Amino acid sequence: MTVAAEDRRKQIIGAGLDLLREEGLPGLTQPKIAKRTGLRQSHITYYFPTRTDLLAAVSRAAIDIQLAVVAGMVDSIKTGRQVTALIAEVTARHDNTRILVALNQAADREPAVRELFQALNDGFVGEIARLLSKLGVSDEAANVDLVHAIFVGLSVIDLATSRKRGVARSKAALEALFRLLAVGGDQAPAAGSQRG
Repeated sequence: MTVAAEDRRKQIIGAGLDLLREEGLPGLTQPKIAKRTGLRQSHITYYFPTRTDLLAAVSRAAIDIQLAVVAGMVDSIKTGRQVTALIAEVTARHDNTRILVALNQAADREPAVRELFQALNDGFVGEIARLLSKLGVSDEAANVDLVHAIFVGLSVIDLATSRKRGVARSKAALEALFRLLAVGGDQAPAAGSQRG
Protein backbone atom coordinates (compact mmCIF):
# COMPACT_ATOMS: atom_id res chain seq x y z
CA MET A 1 0.00 0.00 0.00
CA THR A 2 1.35 3.43 -0.90
CA VAL A 3 2.00 6.15 1.66
CA ALA A 4 -0.91 8.19 0.28
CA ALA A 5 -3.25 5.21 0.55
CA GLU A 6 -2.12 4.47 4.11
CA ASP A 7 -2.60 8.14 5.03
CA ARG A 8 -6.10 8.08 3.57
CA ARG A 9 -6.95 4.92 5.55
CA LYS A 10 -5.71 6.61 8.74
CA GLN A 11 -7.73 9.72 7.89
CA ILE A 12 -10.89 7.62 7.47
CA ILE A 13 -10.26 5.67 10.68
CA GLY A 14 -9.55 8.91 12.57
CA ALA A 15 -12.83 10.41 11.39
CA GLY A 16 -14.60 7.20 12.42
CA LEU A 17 -13.08 7.41 15.90
CA ASP A 18 -14.17 11.03 16.23
CA LEU A 19 -17.71 10.12 15.23
CA LEU A 20 -17.80 7.25 17.74
CA ARG A 21 -16.62 9.63 20.48
CA GLU A 22 -19.22 12.24 19.58
CA GLU A 23 -22.24 10.22 18.48
CA GLY A 24 -21.66 6.60 19.37
CA LEU A 25 -22.35 3.74 16.99
CA PRO A 26 -25.21 5.44 15.08
CA GLY A 27 -22.77 8.18 14.04
CA LEU A 28 -20.39 5.80 12.32
CA THR A 29 -21.68 6.03 8.76
CA GLN A 30 -19.88 6.28 5.44
CA PRO A 31 -21.69 9.52 4.48
CA LYS A 32 -20.66 11.19 7.76
CA ILE A 33 -17.08 10.01 7.39
CA ALA A 34 -17.01 11.24 3.79
CA LYS A 35 -18.27 14.65 4.86
CA ARG A 36 -15.80 14.88 7.73
CA THR A 37 -12.80 13.85 5.62
CA GLY A 38 -13.78 15.71 2.46
CA LEU A 39 -13.62 12.44 0.52
CA ARG A 40 -16.28 11.01 -1.73
CA GLN A 41 -18.21 8.12 -0.28
CA SER A 42 -16.81 5.94 -3.07
CA HIS A 43 -13.34 6.53 -1.60
CA ILE A 44 -14.52 5.31 1.78
CA THR A 45 -16.00 2.22 0.10
CA TYR A 46 -12.77 1.64 -1.85
CA TYR A 47 -10.75 1.36 1.36
CA PHE A 48 -13.50 -0.28 3.43
CA PRO A 49 -15.90 -2.11 1.08
CA THR A 50 -18.49 -2.91 3.76
CA ARG A 51 -19.69 -1.24 6.92
CA THR A 52 -18.31 -4.25 8.80
CA ASP A 53 -14.85 -3.63 7.33
CA LEU A 54 -15.04 0.00 8.39
CA LEU A 55 -16.40 -0.87 11.82
CA ALA A 56 -13.68 -3.49 12.38
CA ALA A 57 -10.89 -1.05 11.40
CA VAL A 58 -12.26 1.72 13.61
CA SER A 59 -12.83 -0.76 16.45
CA ARG A 60 -9.24 -2.04 16.21
CA ALA A 61 -7.92 1.53 16.42
CA ALA A 62 -10.23 2.36 19.34
CA ILE A 63 -9.17 -0.76 21.21
CA ASP A 64 -5.47 -0.08 20.68
CA ILE A 65 -5.93 3.47 22.01
CA GLN A 66 -8.02 2.37 25.00
CA LEU A 67 -5.52 -0.32 26.03
CA ALA A 68 -2.56 2.05 25.66
CA VAL A 69 -4.31 4.64 27.84
CA VAL A 70 -5.15 2.07 30.53
CA ALA A 71 -1.60 0.67 30.52
CA GLY A 72 -0.19 4.19 30.83
CA MET A 73 -2.57 4.92 33.67
CA VAL A 74 -1.54 1.77 35.54
CA ASP A 75 2.15 2.57 34.96
CA SER A 76 1.72 6.06 36.42
CA ILE A 77 -0.11 5.07 39.61
CA LYS A 78 1.87 4.96 42.82
CA THR A 79 -0.79 5.08 45.56
CA GLY A 80 -4.36 4.01 46.24
CA ARG A 81 -5.45 7.66 46.33
CA GLN A 82 -4.11 8.15 42.82
CA VAL A 83 -6.12 5.14 41.66
CA THR A 84 -9.42 6.48 42.91
CA ALA A 85 -8.76 9.99 41.60
CA LEU A 86 -7.66 8.80 38.17
CA ILE A 87 -10.42 6.26 37.67
CA ALA A 88 -13.02 8.78 38.89
CA GLU A 89 -11.80 11.27 36.28
CA VAL A 90 -11.96 8.60 33.58
CA THR A 91 -15.56 7.71 34.50
CA ALA A 92 -16.52 11.27 33.60
CA ARG A 93 -14.84 11.10 30.16
CA HIS A 94 -17.99 10.56 28.15
CA ASP A 95 -16.12 10.36 24.85
CA ASN A 96 -14.22 7.27 26.05
CA THR A 97 -17.35 5.71 27.51
CA ARG A 98 -19.27 6.39 24.30
CA ILE A 99 -16.59 4.45 22.39
CA LEU A 100 -16.79 1.49 24.78
CA VAL A 101 -20.59 1.43 24.59
CA ALA A 102 -20.44 1.64 20.79
CA LEU A 103 -17.96 -1.24 20.64
CA ASN A 104 -20.17 -3.26 22.97
CA GLN A 105 -23.20 -2.63 20.73
CA ALA A 106 -21.23 -3.51 17.61
CA ALA A 107 -19.87 -6.68 19.22
CA ASP A 108 -23.43 -7.78 19.85
CA ARG A 109 -24.17 -7.59 16.11
CA GLU A 110 -20.88 -8.30 14.35
CA PRO A 111 -18.75 -11.42 15.01
CA ALA A 112 -15.59 -9.64 13.75
CA VAL A 113 -16.07 -6.87 16.29
CA ARG A 114 -17.00 -9.35 19.02
CA GLU A 115 -13.54 -10.90 18.72
CA LEU A 116 -11.91 -7.47 18.91
CA PHE A 117 -14.08 -6.49 21.88
CA GLN A 118 -13.00 -9.68 23.65
CA ALA A 119 -9.37 -8.63 23.10
CA LEU A 120 -10.19 -5.26 24.68
CA ASN A 121 -11.87 -6.96 27.61
CA ASP A 122 -8.96 -9.35 28.11
CA GLY A 123 -6.45 -6.49 27.94
CA PHE A 124 -8.46 -4.39 30.35
CA VAL A 125 -8.81 -7.27 32.81
CA GLY A 126 -5.06 -7.87 32.59
CA GLU A 127 -4.35 -4.23 33.40
CA ILE A 128 -6.74 -4.29 36.36
CA ALA A 129 -4.96 -7.39 37.69
CA ARG A 130 -1.63 -5.60 37.26
CA LEU A 131 -3.02 -2.56 39.07
CA LEU A 132 -4.28 -4.60 42.01
CA SER A 133 -0.93 -6.39 42.31
CA LYS A 134 0.87 -3.07 42.17
CA LEU A 135 -1.29 -1.85 45.06
CA GLY A 136 -0.70 -4.99 47.10
CA VAL A 137 -4.32 -6.13 46.71
CA SER A 138 -5.07 -9.70 45.68
CA ASP A 139 -5.49 -9.94 41.91
CA GLU A 140 -7.79 -12.94 42.16
CA ALA A 141 -10.45 -13.10 39.45
CA ALA A 142 -13.31 -12.02 41.72
CA ASN A 143 -11.46 -8.84 42.74
CA VAL A 144 -10.55 -8.04 39.15
CA ASP A 145 -14.14 -8.61 38.03
CA LEU A 146 -15.44 -6.39 40.84
CA VAL A 147 -13.12 -3.49 39.93
CA HIS A 148 -13.93 -3.95 36.25
CA ALA A 149 -17.69 -3.95 36.89
CA ILE A 150 -17.54 -0.87 39.14
CA PHE A 151 -15.35 1.04 36.68
CA VAL A 152 -17.58 0.26 33.70
CA GLY A 153 -20.77 0.76 35.70
CA LEU A 154 -19.73 4.16 37.03
CA SER A 155 -18.70 5.24 33.52
CA VAL A 156 -21.96 4.16 31.91
CA ILE A 157 -24.09 5.68 34.68
CA ASP A 158 -22.26 8.99 34.38
CA LEU A 159 -22.66 8.99 30.59
CA ALA A 160 -26.36 8.16 30.81
CA THR A 161 -27.20 10.64 33.56
CA SER A 162 -24.52 13.35 33.39
CA ARG A 163 -25.09 13.51 37.10
CA LYS A 164 -23.95 16.43 39.18
CA ARG A 165 -20.77 15.86 41.08
CA GLY A 166 -20.17 12.71 39.02
CA VAL A 167 -16.43 12.67 39.63
CA ALA A 168 -16.86 13.14 43.38
CA ARG A 169 -19.52 10.42 43.52
CA SER A 170 -17.35 8.03 41.50
CA LYS A 171 -14.36 8.77 43.70
CA ALA A 172 -16.37 8.04 46.85
CA ALA A 173 -17.63 4.74 45.40
CA LEU A 174 -14.11 3.77 44.33
CA GLU A 175 -12.68 4.62 47.75
CA ALA A 176 -15.31 2.37 49.33
CA LEU A 177 -14.45 -0.39 46.86
CA PHE A 178 -10.73 -0.22 47.58
CA ARG A 179 -11.39 -0.14 51.33
CA LEU A 180 -13.34 -3.38 50.89
CA LEU A 181 -10.52 -4.92 48.87
CA ALA A 182 -7.72 -3.82 51.18
CA VAL A 183 -6.75 -6.26 53.90
CA GLY A 184 -6.77 -4.80 57.38
CA GLY A 185 -6.84 -1.17 56.27
CA ASP A 186 -9.30 1.62 55.69
CA GLN A 187 -7.92 2.54 52.28
CA ALA A 188 -6.01 0.87 49.50
CA PRO A 189 -2.37 0.34 50.44
CA ALA A 190 0.37 2.29 48.77
CA ALA A 191 2.20 0.68 45.87
CA GLY A 192 4.76 -1.86 46.93
CA SER A 193 3.26 -2.53 50.35
CA GLN A 194 2.81 -6.13 51.35
CA ARG A 195 -0.42 -7.73 52.41
CA GLY A 196 -0.37 -9.04 55.90
